[in-house]
Amino acid sequence: MNPSIQQLLELYLQPAPVPPGMTSRDMVLKAIKFVHPPRIPYSFISPVESDFFEVAAIPQFMHLVEPDGKAANIWVSAGKKGAKDPGDRYHDEWGVGWEVTGRHWDHAFDHPLRDLRNLDSYRFPDVADPEKYDMLKPFLEMGRKAGKYTVGFDPILMFERMRALLGFEELMVSPYTQPRGLELLLDRLADLESAVIEQWARIGGVDAYMTWDDWGLQTSLQMDPDTFRKFYKPRYKRIVEAAHQHGMHYIWHNCGHIIDMIPDMIDIGVDVVQLDQPRLMGHRNLADKFGGGICFWNTVDIQWSTMENPTEEEIGAEVAEMIAAFDRFGGGFMARQYPDPTDIEMSPERHEMIYQAFLAHGCSLSE
Repeated sequence: MNPSIQQLLELYLQPAPVPPGMTSRDMVLKAIKFVHPPRIPYSFISPVESDFFEVAAIPQFMHLVEPDGKAANIWVSAGKKGAKDPGDRYHDEWGVGWEVTGRHWDHAFDHPLRDLRNLDSYRFPDVADPEKYDMLKPFLEMGRKAGKYTVGFDPILMFERMRALLGFEELMVSPYTQPRGLELLLDRLADLESAVIEQWARIGGVDAYMTWDDWGLQTSLQMDPDTFRKFYKPRYKRIVEAAHQHGMHYIWHNCGHIIDMIPDMIDIGVDVVQLDQPRLMGHRNLADKFGGGICFWNTVDIQWSTMENPTEEEIGAEVAEMIAAFDRFGGGFMARQYPDPTDIEMSPERHEMIYQAFLAHGCSLSE
């Protein structure tokens, strides 16, 4: 193993404080199952301290250290390798054209399934290629040996993938203009998601399958809830059930104002909802409506904490209020720092304030 990767892993896998006889994995399981964890489980990156081992970090580590190595060849789109500067363009393995922005997300400009009549001739990439997952197996073994709760990642992201394949405008009108094609594509993507879950199960050691599918805008969902329930909910249910059949929890990162779909998420069996903007919906409001029914894994609201320039005292009060709202169900709450602070222009000093606030209000064993 590359020494630089080894150093990154040793940093990531260093133990978090736990009671004697327990592991970080035990802490997370207790929180998800509402069985009174001794402290709130957490995932911090500044400083690095976590009860979780999120496998999505591994291809990023390897690409960072060895941009021309095996991980880059397997997990990074061949087209993107030569597109590094803002304004550069490339096509990924899905046939989607992207323009480099210089930030975490590039901008899609070419959508191969804008017309869903092209679905019959469209070639899907082999996202469940066993080689992709075999190379991650040793890292999962390290995470499990370190006592971490291991999180496999979703390389498809069904709703995000739909937006890239169709384009946003066509995605919004397709339930009315191309409903049959939309359903066929969603079924195909759900099949691929299930195949990916089978690969994670095959290599073993995965506690959860995590997706990053953002459905919310600032004040509402991106589409009518009934449209979500008709077209998308049945497919998500299949994916969640596939994860459960293989002994995995299903974790859904979901940004924006998504309160109208949380009952549906609970209904299909989602175990954990990971929120970066919980303040949009109100901590107490979310906890009163859904506490005890689903586990929340929250950051301090990334809009409020970056745009409002809160003081250390205000951050402490925000964290105290959030934990007071959620941490009253015998579990069901976990803490998180936003994993890419540079992408949201958060200063290291504020990131440190958030870390200290969480430790002071429930994430420390001394509480």
